Amino acid sequence: MRFYVPEWDDNVDAHYDFEHDEHSELGKDERELQYIWDIFDYETTPIDGVLISREQVEESATKFDQLTSHGVYNEQSGLNVPDWLPTISDCGAWGYKSLPFPPYGNDEMLAFYDELDVTVGVTIDHLVLSSDHETRLYLDQRAFAESTLTSSDLPEELTDEVDVMIDEWPAEWPEYVADHNSTIFNVSSVAPFEPEDFEGEPAAVLERLRDDPRAVYREDDTEFRYQLTLDNAAEMKDLYDANDYSFRLMVAIQGWDPMSYAQAADQVLDLGYQYLGIGGVAGTNASRIRDIVTGVGNAVKEHERARKTRVDTHVFGFAKTDAFDTVGRTGMSSFDSASMLRAAWTGGDNYHLDSEQRYDALRVRFGSNRDPLDKRIQTALRGQELLHSLRAFDEEEPISQAIKEWAAEAEQALNELAPYLEAHRHDDEYDQRLLRDIEEHFRDDYDHGRELRASFSRPFRKKIIKLLREDDPESPVDFEEYQTLIDTAREHFEGTFPRKSDKIKQREEYSGEVATFDQIWQLVEDYASWIGDDNLLEEYKTLLREKPWRDCDCRICEEFGIEVAIFRANNRNRRRGFHNTKRFYDQFREALPKTLVVTPATDTITKTSTVETHLLTERTDFWADVHDLPVAEIGVVSGTGVHEWWAEPPEAVSHESEAMTASVGEFCARYQNAFLYDPEKTVSQDVVAAIERNGCVVESYENTEELRTAVLDRLGYDSEFLPEFMVQKGLMEF
Repeated sequence: MRFYVPEWDDNVDAHYDFEHDEHSELGKDERELQYIWDIFDYETTPIDGVLISREQVEESATKFDQLTSHGVYNEQSGLNVPDWLPTISDCGAWGYKSLPFPPYGNDEMLAFYDELDVTVGVTIDHLVLSSDHETRLYLDQRAFAESTLTSSDLPEELTDEVDVMIDEWPAEWPEYVADHNSTIFNVSSVAPFEPEDFEGEPAAVLERLRDDPRAVYREDDTEFRYQLTLDNAAEMKDLYDANDYSFRLMVAIQGWDPMSYAQAADQVLDLGYQYLGIGGVAGTNASRIRDIVTGVGNAVKEHERARKTRVDTHVFGFAKTDAFDTVGRTGMSSFDSASMLRAAWTGGDNYHLDSEQRYDALRVRFGSNRDPLDKRIQTALRGQELLHSLRAFDEEEPISQAIKEWAAEAEQALNELAPYLEAHRHDDEYDQRLLRDIEEHFRDDYDHGRELRASFSRPFRKKIIKLLREDDPESPVDFEEYQTLIDTAREHFEGTFPRKSDKIKQREEYSGEVATFDQIWQLVEDYASWIGDDNLLEEYKTLLREKPWRDCDCRICEEFGIEVAIFRANNRNRRRGFHNTKRFYDQFREALPKTLVVTPATDTITKTSTVETHLLTERTDFWADVHDLPVAEIGVVSGTGVHEWWAEPPEAVSHESEAMTASVGEFCARYQNAFLYDPEKTVSQDVVAAIERNGCVVESYENTEELRTAVLDRLGYDSEFLPEFMVQKGLMEF
């Protein structure tokens, strides 16, 4: 089973300066950006694939052009996904859920997937929305732009009668929309709504808007969305089969209850799909997910066993550790979620060790852009005092000394600023049009340029930079303007900082210990009260007493220590999100071990269209006993590596030991168990040893029934591993 992470520009500055809270380069395009797959290595990357939604790609014209021009695996794409990491791309149904129709056509999406060079493309679905109403009215947001009305002016009688969905409609709808609603198709301009458009009884309003190009009304919107998703599945399959696309096609289904999902699964499986995606469950509770995947899983297993085939199944937006068992038993093949990543900067419990051990990261805040300069300076000074103290606490060094050393550096940065400016303010490098160029030179040329920003705030340094740009040798700025800024910073620093070093020094001397909880708590409690986070003090006590980052062996925590447990902007928060993802992945691997079931390919495989066809004809007993196994990934091995059941066969077959040792041995480094059916002893012991050196346990079998039992035993499942589907198939709710 595979875990995919959605791609939402989740990257960090590879060389971020944590001590000074400074990016390596001021321009984002000039930084070395790291995604989660760049930070971890092949063996430890805590994802098995990347989900790329068109809706997300289109948020940036530059990103869209890069990805469609170069493909996701190319370095020039900006993502540079490693070639071993599979990718799924979908249309992003959550992004257009308030539109009456998906804004893409089937041909268009297939071309988009081909341009992205993804592993899997997904059919266009339309989210089935949960609601008290079956009726739904869609309104074009553009018609409110120049109107005297706002959406809040709509009469309550109307909004109580129907669900009203307001969103900005695309300037051009795909051609299929004309078949469903010609009124809104090919409309060149949108007239503003008038108050009389919504006057009268709801029935009269809806009748008036029935043929209005700014509105779409449906009496059974749930059924429409459900059927449109199925219609797209049928049309895209025909288009896909008629062309030679490089990606695999997944069919997305929607529903409103387990039975409707199961019936949708039956319909699309009859079309010949071998990869099915369950949409519309993101954010759903574990109980409902269990019911839905059980219904779909049973439908899939019936299909697999009746036709002796295999179907992969994906759950979109799933991340419930307490539903792992159901998801495994029902034969789901993959799922995706960003929730553990997003949890790092949304709400509490944002540092995870597992689903039970969760902590609140300690908030050390930047000032608000709305704050005046003196408040920003105070916020920066207090933040730096605490950050240096926290690092000393983590490194078990004297906190009092860390505070004094920081204060000395901050004082030096301030003291040497005026002499530097007097000597260099008219340097050629400060005669630049772009502030960024001036700031970059100042940051690197002034010995304390970074410390100045860290301790006295970014706005303070920005004001210095702006004066430098204005300062013309022929018409110089009055140096008093520089001095006034320096004096403002000095006013808030001198006589106040270092604030707590003496008290902490006394505690260090009294106890004979350094970096204790009691010592760091003096600073944390004081800072949290000053910044307004008193309500988090109990959570901070737990965090600092238990020091969970020391119990984590992930690469991020080992390298950055307590920085990962500090809530402070992207480069800490997103790294913490990567850490959370790693901890989630560890739980996932423990609950559903990464399992590979393979047999050596024979020479005849090169004459078949897919690996599955080869297994059906040449490894009949093997395929009969393994094709419906849950969790496991199934395929053949050769000198060129592992080839999954659905893939095209290798162009040539070799079982040469050295080649297989390299290719198969490396591939299995991400797996815990490999079950090998090898009655002819084709695979040498050198290959087996290479696999096991990478931490993957190999079990070889000559009997396929024994192999099947062994796989199920490893997973803890019996022969009847499917959960019972409680609803009789073929019946719908009244």
